[in-house]
Amino acid sequence: MIFSDPTNLPCEALTVFRNSPIPATAHAPSPSRSEAVGRDSDYYGRYISSAAWQTSAARQAELSAAGHRCRLCFASGEEARLEVHHRTYRNFGCELAEDLTTLCHPCHLAVTCILRARKYANSPVMPADNVPVTQPAPLFDFRPALVIP
Repeated sequence: MIFSDPTNLPCEALTVFRNSPIPATAHAPSPSRSEAVGRDSDYYGRYISSAAWQTSAARQAELSAAGHRCRLCFASGEEARLEVHHRTYRNFGCELAEDLTTLCHPCHLAVTCILRARKYANSPVMPADNVPVTQPAPLFDFRPALVIP
């Protein structure tokens, strides 16, 4: 997974990060959807906890522009843990300041919940498996023994 900056050149800050080991499933031929999603979330988690993200110029610029306060409830970094939310993943790995929003942890959870609800609102509801529950056949025959006169 290669991310480039707006000039289509790889971000310098991510050069070392990109060269770090990728999970073995990354090279498996035609991975299933769940494997691909897992690999992307592994990459996301590694990137978000990396020094490349923590020291990103765009991230620092957004924190400064927000005055180190949540953009929704105005909590400071001393009142709550501040997080920088990706408004879009278009430039993921080479973020621009306008791609990001500073939020406190509770507001970040709420925004994420709202966005997920919107995303899945128009998804078809899968019907529950309608399998009638019946009594399984007994393992042992509990009828009285046949009496022969």
